[in-house]
Amino acid sequence: MRNLNFLTTVLITACLFESCTSSDKPDEIKEQKIAEAVIAAPFRFHKAVEVKPGLTLDVVSWGRGSETVGAYLILRSDSTNLKYRSVSGELDGKIVDVWNMDMDSDGNPELYIQAQGEGEGSHLNMYVYEFSENGSSQRITFPNLGNASKRGYQGGDSLYIKDDKLIREFPVVNTDEKSGSKTVEASKKILEYGLRNNSFTVEEVESEKNREN
Repeated sequence: MRNLNFLTTVLITACLFESCTSSDKPDEIKEQKIAEAVIAAPFRFHKAVEVKPGLTLDVVSWGRGSETVGAYLILRSDSTNLKYRSVSGELDGKIVDVWNMDMDSDGNPELYIQAQGEGEGSHLNMYVYEFSENGSSQRITFPNLGNASKRGYQGGDSLYIKDDKLIREFPVVNTDEKSGSKTVEASKKILEYGLRNNSFTVEEVESEKNREN
């Protein structure tokens, strides 16, 4: 019922927003306003991910009082079989991107929500869900950094896919114990994530600069 009420709020907000932008101004101005429009508070982010024709996952984030803490909602729309489900959770950071893939090649797509903090707290938070054919979902825990990988970590992560693996890079920051100053090394730490049986594997990969040294 809570999710249904939230969906109703989303639809009402969307209708009000469309009504507000449908004034008697020239078409060019209206098109420009729509292109530049932002999502009305308390919503902060929305992206529709088409898994396949007839199956779409809409991801929405919202919150008030803080720019870096809120919640997310995943809306699964199976228009082919007329099945609609949703799942929600607490969100730490701002959503940077959302994408889907089948990393473990089991036929069930995983949805990846990438969130990031700001400044020195620009840590990475990943929210991963796998959806079965019948619409049920299972959250897959994204592993925390190990002690070795965490050494020198101050955020600033970048992610990309290579050879069906999720690659994570971030700069290494060392602290001078005498002066307390922080220096950023030229090299980066590179982590390679795989997925098997809904469990992530992680391996630290040497960068080319580290190999040269």
